[in-house]
Amino acid sequence: MRWLCFLLLMIPAVASAQNLPALYDVDGVAQSDTLNVRAGPSTEFDVIDTLSANAEDVEVVDVNASGEWALIIVEEQAGWVALRFLKRQPRQSDAGLPQAFTCYGTEPFWSFNVAQDQSATFSEPDQDTEIDALVVVPSRNRTDRYALFGDGGEKIFTTVVAKNQCNDGMSDRVFGLSIDLLVTGEAGVSVYSGCCSVSR
Repeated sequence: MRWLCFLLLMIPAVASAQNLPALYDVDGVAQSDTLNVRAGPSTEFDVIDTLSANAEDVEVVDVNASGEWALIIVEEQAGWVALRFLKRQPRQSDAGLPQAFTCYGTEPFWSFNVAQDQSATFSEPDQDTEIDALVVVPSRNRTDRYALFGDGGEKIFTTVVAKNQCNDGMSDRVFGLSIDLLVTGEAGVSVYSGCCSVSR
């Protein structure tokens, strides 16, 4: 009975210990087989896609309450796979923000790419702005909020990145990070909102 209680207590701890979003590889699936991607976190849900036995760079954005199913991005939609068949890639951050990620927004289309060395590039249809070094400040009262500050020369960047599910409004994809980006320049302040991915 004591062991059963211990295992039950460990289940949510295992799930919460995983710093998400993160990249995984399919593991433990026979080469002649595929890993089913389902519409929900159970074998009772329909199969909406499959992953090959050697699929890599699978982005996991969340896990269900039991820690047995992972919510992933596949093609332009979200789906669920059995977490026991995924292996987390090494050298990823165990806490805080991912080491590198890219954020996107629409109308107008823009992107904000953060590299592992904390440099960043803000891209608009007609211009790219390079940021040599971002300053990352975690929230004092939330573990899922981070502020990023950067100097792009003629533009100053103030960013709030949150660990929560995000939708870009144009597809069925689900992202694990959301962003609100304030760009201050000669013309004033512009606010951009979007979603972020760790996918390469």
